[in-house]
Amino acid sequence: MSNKRTGRMPQEHVDLLEERSGGMCESGCGKRATQIHHRRFTGRGGKHNMANLLALCGSGNHSGCHGVAHQGHAPAGWAISRHERHHEDAVPFVDLGGRTWWLDDEGGKHDRPQHAGRR
Repeated sequence: MSNKRTGRMPQEHVDLLEERSGGMCESGCGKRATQIHHRRFTGRGGKHNMANLLALCGSGNHSGCHGVAHQGHAPAGWAISRHERHHEDAVPFVDLGGRTWWLDDEGGKHDRPQHAGRR
């Protein structure tokens, strides 16, 4: 997986993301993950914490599911507004199959909330 900002991302987070996703796009499309996506974009204050990261398919110009996440018509939770005050672990994302997931900063992915949702 790649991302132009990966050089500043802790390698541990890249490894945890690979482990969590199993190398597959977390959208549920069935393709191999090739990109690291920040749900709260780094330009909007997003960090490299695990609850903010998704492994998605696509190439350098935001194609595939990574492109969908940036085009504004993705399912809920693929892009988090800068105005959303809750921590990313309190903001679920919905995959293409309609399943809701919560991510945590330890690298976990759950089908129900695990944290109270820090602000």
